[in-house]
Amino acid sequence: MSDQADTLAARLAPYRETPGIIAALLISHDGFVVAADADAGFNADAVAAQVAGAIDMGSRLAGELGQTAAKYISVEFDEINVVLAPFGDELMLVLVGVPSTLVCEFRLNTTGA
Repeated sequence: MSDQADTLAARLAPYRETPGIIAALLISHDGFVVAADADAGFNADAVAAQVAGAIDMGSRLAGELGQTAAKYISVEFDEINVVLAPFGDELMLVLVGVPSTLVCEFRLNTTGA
């Protein structure tokens, strides 16, 4: 690993110290892993490739709305959440964790009540 990659990987360590964070990745906008700190068995390359699609979708949606690129993207599943955030000008931070750790602050009332 290069010195720059080592430096970037070290910057991911504080995220991984948070209980419930499964992976912290730095990826390029085209979906390549630049640095990763993840649980054993976590396929960072596959996740990064899929995240590139979400980044592209966010960018296209922003364009339709007359906005700059999306700042943050949050995807919530039943047992895991993913948060994408800018990390400097060239990289995206991808955090993957359990819902109790990565929670969206705003929820829609979908129960119809």
